[in-house]
Amino acid sequence: MPRKWGAPHIDFTDSYVLPRTIRMPECSFLETLNARRTAVGGPLDLDDLSSLLWHSMLLRERKYDGRFGIPWESRSAPSGGGLHPIEVLCLSLGERERDGLYRGKDHALLKMHGGQRARALNTASVAELTGATAGTTLQFVADWSKLTACYENAESLLWRDSGALTACICLVAASLKLTAAPLGRIGTDILRAAGIREPFVGAGAVHVGKLNACIGSSC
Repeated sequence: MPRKWGAPHIDFTDSYVLPRTIRMPECSFLETLNARRTAVGGPLDLDDLSSLLWHSMLLRERKYDGRFGIPWESRSAPSGGGLHPIEVLCLSLGERERDGLYRGKDHALLKMHGGQRARALNTASVAELTGATAGTTLQFVADWSKLTACYENAESLLWRDSGALTACICLVAASLKLTAAPLGRIGTDILRAAGIREPFVGAGAVHVGKLNACIGSSC
């Protein structure tokens, strides 16, 4: 029986289309797996951010007759029931044009009303957790209403999805010779500062950066 769920609205002020110059990894999967490390790096350029988001969040297939009466999707990372309730809010420690909620169908960043305050909170959090002063944070934005419309005890699925997406982003970053550091935080306060309200909740984050030399001897 179809569940009652409607996609919640997020207000934004503008959008910024990311470059379509998608960089392809030069390493095999096993080389990438061997090279992956947790580390912080320098500022990302837009081509790097664009390539990282494209490969990590790629929509491969969508069906509108999912088993919960909610569209089913296949993306790079697995998700319970094919729901993919997690989106990504990009917050850079540098250029503001790299800030915004990633919208995969347009390969664009949506500018948030409270971007400046969210940036300040994120900068302080990243400095405390990692010591990083450059790079871009991918803050996870989870639609809690989508999960609870389909599952009881949905918390476990939220964190399973978060872990799967974290691993996917970290492996893609390694394959592109970028750094990635999962952050030990939830991040709902940063979403609220950005103007992203309920039913959205934070679900972790990954801080990514530029690496001048590849980590590991195989890549």
